[in-house]
Amino acid sequence: MPPRTRRTTSSVAPTTRTLTNGSGSAQCSAETDFATMSPADLLNAILDRNSDPVVDRMLRACIGKMPLLATERIEKEKRSRSIMIAGLEEAPPNLRPSRRQKDLGEKVTEVLDAMDLECRLLEVRRMGRMDLARPQLVKVVFATTQERARALDNARLLRTARFKDVFVRKSMTEAERKKEFDLHQLVRERNGVAGAVVIVGKAGAFFAQ
Repeated sequence: MPPRTRRTTSSVAPTTRTLTNGSGSAQCSAETDFATMSPADLLNAILDRNSDPVVDRMLRACIGKMPLLATERIEKEKRSRSIMIAGLEEAPPNLRPSRRQKDLGEKVTEVLDAMDLECRLLEVRRMGRMDLARPQLVKVVFATTQERARALDNARLLRTARFKDVFVRKSMTEAERKKEFDLHQLVRERNGVAGAVVIVGKAGAFFAQ
């Protein structure tokens, strides 16, 4: 009988690639726990293994937008804790900047008292340049979203106080402000239609007969 041929099997080690991002190197293999990798190492791993030039361009464009996305998220979170106050008189222009800021803080405190709000403010400032003929909006940033929600709910109390010409609304992006302006324009136009009533709610405006 011919001698038996012994088969030999060799174990193949998983492919490992070293990735360098300027701050160190990272090992990437089939057993790598990608959840433990830094965002920079993970992105470099994807770029290193990718062979499609179009995907490469897409990934690099995405990486370039990430700082902007982070900024937008921070601004969105800040808006969720902010209100805008319109109608607060400007301080006399001859006051020092520190005195004008103190005057603004005192006026905002009076408005919050009128709305029966006990809260902690992180930021109070005017938006834009001083204009005695038309007071600039005041941005108020609260510590929590709950405080902001109470401020919007209690804004109705200003109608019966000495701040009847002061108005409070939520802080919005430019696109949101345009959408609200267009909605109000629609309400003004449609309210003049005989037999039609425009109802405005969180979902927008709709018509009822």
